[in-house]
Amino acid sequence: MALLMLLLCATLAVTWVNSSALGLAQADSLCKVNGAQLSAESGMRFMAYQLQHVNVAAGSSGQALLDNLAAALGAKLNGTGTLGGGNVAYNGTVIITPAINFGNDEQTFTATLSLEAEDKIALRVTGFCGPVRRVVGMDLDAINGDSPVFDFGIASRSPVELTGNASVKGKNNALEARILSATDETEAFDLTGNVSLQGDIYTTSPSSTVSMSGNVSIGGVSSSNPAINEHIHLGMGVGEFPEVDPTVFEPFATNIVDSSTSTSGNKTFTNIRIKAGTNKTFSGNITLKGVIFIEAPNNVHFSGNTTFTGVIVTEDAGDNVYTDNTVKFTGNVAVSGVETLPDTPEFHTLRTMPGAFILAPGFGLSFTGNFGTVSGCMAADSFTFTGNAGGTIRGGIINYSDSRFKLTGNSSVIIDRDGTPSTPPGFVTSLTLVINPQSYAEYVSSN
Repeated sequence: MALLMLLLCATLAVTWVNSSALGLAQADSLCKVNGAQLSAESGMRFMAYQLQHVNVAAGSSGQALLDNLAAALGAKLNGTGTLGGGNVAYNGTVIITPAINFGNDEQTFTATLSLEAEDKIALRVTGFCGPVRRVVGMDLDAINGDSPVFDFGIASRSPVELTGNASVKGKNNALEARILSATDETEAFDLTGNVSLQGDIYTTSPSSTVSMSGNVSIGGVSSSNPAINEHIHLGMGVGEFPEVDPTVFEPFATNIVDSSTSTSGNKTFTNIRIKAGTNKTFSGNITLKGVIFIEAPNNVHFSGNTTFTGVIVTEDAGDNVYTDNTVKFTGNVAVSGVETLPDTPEFHTLRTMPGAFILAPGFGLSFTGNFGTVSGCMAADSFTFTGNAGGTIRGGIINYSDSRFKLTGNSSVIIDRDGTPSTPPGFVTSLTLVINPQSYAEYVSSN
């Protein structure tokens, strides 16, 4: 009986050991399966976030969409710690990321991107945990979106400085008068004096500061009222500024203005190209029609009584040269949009491109006179409004450099966005890759 009991106990012990070992193996297997699934799901979230923040030129589709996406994703991730110093691979058909880990060698994921349709990208993520892998996927639709920068009356990559009796208002509502500072400097806004801002102010950096002294009001609330803080928004994720592409207007400028051309008196100019280095001053009663294209380098001055019916564009002067390349307005300026040009052959196409007045990459703009109503947005590398400069701008203002955007003295700007295009001609916006959640799928894996 003792031997039988010993045999029974030994058998039970062996069975228990085997059962425990099997349970441990099953638990380890389940842990790895869940780990692989978690890796795939985490990788999907990571890639979706990255793809929604890459800059792919608007208008891309088909093979160009995939090519541009590969370049944009590589520019964002290549050489980073996330990829362990590695690079995104691309063979013309599939974009492939190297293995990305979660702080250990067991849990990693890789991602592939391919063209599902002309305007659709297929994202597949393979998650690993040891030898086990799981694959999930979703599709992203490529949509030509408008830049959120156009939602602001004034958007500047630099600090914004308003002093004296400067004011910014919206013609139709306070939203038109919103101001954005996308500077990396600590002080984003310097508001001094009787500054009046009908709209709210925004910064892209959460650590930005707003300096106020005097009788300042923001969003209609005085600086003496603590409620003014409700109209100051720090750390807003706005994204990239749209690129300026003045070349869409350049072919219209066929008449040359050089050093020998007289630009004073009672004169009319149509579709002109101002040659580099001529530094022309337009004085007297000047009428300009169509496209005024300014080559760089140049310093062009409009004084006296100037009437524009059209658009001013410049050659891209480059970075940090806005003090050597300028366009100045010191007299009385009247501006009408291209859509009001005569319906004659030289203006027929131009009339269909409304929404912009000045596109001057690399140039600095200064205003000291009254410009009435400007029928189009203005974009440049520097803006200064002084004295009694002011008027209504049908569009908005975009400042591209780190130069301070200045509105001083009695300058008053009214922003009118009613009926203006969401993206004016001469700007290049980015595609937005939008996830289609209904496309989510899990794929059969061999492991």
